[in-house]
Amino acid sequence: MQATNRIVFNTVVLYAKIAISMVISLYTVPLVLHALGESDYGLFNLISGLIAMLAFMNGAMTLSTQRYLSVTIGELNTDKLLQVYNLSLLLHFVLGFVVVIAMELLAPYLLEHVLNILPGQKDVAYLLFHCMAASMFFTIVSVPFDAIINAYENMLFFSIVGILEAVLRLALALSLACLTSQRLAVYGLCLACISLFILIVKYIYCHRKYHHLYLSTRYWKNHRLMSEMFIYAGWNTLSALAVVGRVQGLAIILNHFFSTILNAAYGIANQVNGVLSYFSATIQKSINPQLMENEGRHNADRQTTLAYALTKYSLLVLGFLALPLAIELPYIYKIWLGSVPANSIAFTRAIITLSLISQTSAGLMSAIQSSGHIKWYTISICATLLSTLPIAYIFLNQGLTPVWALWLACLTEVGAVVIRLIFANRLKSIHIGDYLLKAVLPNLLLIIFVGAVLYMLTQIIPTSMARLIIVIFTDALLFLVLAYHIILTPSERIYIRSLIYKIRRRHEKMAKE
Repeated sequence: MQATNRIVFNTVVLYAKIAISMVISLYTVPLVLHALGESDYGLFNLISGLIAMLAFMNGAMTLSTQRYLSVTIGELNTDKLLQVYNLSLLLHFVLGFVVVIAMELLAPYLLEHVLNILPGQKDVAYLLFHCMAASMFFTIVSVPFDAIINAYENMLFFSIVGILEAVLRLALALSLACLTSQRLAVYGLCLACISLFILIVKYIYCHRKYHHLYLSTRYWKNHRLMSEMFIYAGWNTLSALAVVGRVQGLAIILNHFFSTILNAAYGIANQVNGVLSYFSATIQKSINPQLMENEGRHNADRQTTLAYALTKYSLLVLGFLALPLAIELPYIYKIWLGSVPANSIAFTRAIITLSLISQTSAGLMSAIQSSGHIKWYTISICATLLSTLPIAYIFLNQGLTPVWALWLACLTEVGAVVIRLIFANRLKSIHIGDYLLKAVLPNLLLIIFVGAVLYMLTQIIPTSMARLIIVIFTDALLFLVLAYHIILTPSERIYIRSLIYKIRRRHEKMAKE
């Protein structure tokens, strides 16, 4: 019960952080779009997206390091915990340095021969590339500190730092209006400075909070553990690179056939999807530490329960948020952006669909990664996801519309889900039929049913703010009622009722005082 309470508390804290960050982020996007203009904003998303292919490794590498930290915490091995901490610091510093050098060497070729950039934008494109590379280095070096915070389930501090970063980005977006020139260059430089500041904050906190974890070069001598961590992180990072390689590879292909203005629409769609994905990723961040600790304790039953719960709750949350957004997207974008770049709506709907498909195997991904046996799994997933790029190139070369590239990505994501099912079936504790019946199919049927109801409402009621409110209210009501009675298990319903009872009793006690 204590472990469940911790998951609930961490989830609530992270959702509060996401709600605040989401409001700030959604307010920031139109500010930056209008300050930079569609062409410069498209260029920014193109360049920052290329760097994000490697900066996104932050999530994968954090999960890799967290896996070793959490498993070691579960084993109650203090000396090994120090070794993992010190080796992770060394590995990520070296990796960050190597990656930045490689990207700087590739910069001239990418900017001169690959990307479709207007001649007048070349100088600022180079400067922006250098700034994003520096930001990427700071992000990679911060991975061990993120992993420590996650492994010890300290989501309150994690949330505070996330909100602080969002506020700094908002302040930067507001300040762009005060500039008369060089807005894109200043924006890139300041983003790199924000990344450095966040790294310093995380280092100081971890250094003071976790005194038992300290830097010592004598722990670098465990070459076997270093090799094991490096190989595991390498495979896990390769898997993450395949995900962002597909996203940014499509950005390059779209840029090749069209222009940076289309990249603005693609960037907006990815940012909206990123905000939605934070909510489902929050559940993963809350559950993963305990899932991996139970790997160290060899508690297969608890690990399986958490894997099923991860998929079930991730799908519920993403479906709950995505349906009203996808259905009311034209009206929402008109209110939010004013002038909506072409293809933004089609891109966003396709990317949201892709995310929903991916979440059907969220628990399987964590279960497979916690096992440590990920070599052939990673190779299979990478080949499947990256196959999107040559297929999309061929289709667009035949004259198909840009959105087809994203629907092709949805098809390859279905293939990736099938591969995860096959590899998860090799884990003794997970049975695919049981997984589909308990964690996936009920949620998909619920999403389809609610989506049909919301669509019918849009056919009856004219487009307006009142219709948007009715759609959101209906979505919330149907998800809450149907999820409680159909999706949740009896034990989960009992826990929710007990939690509500405790909150009510506490409120009554405070009222009397």
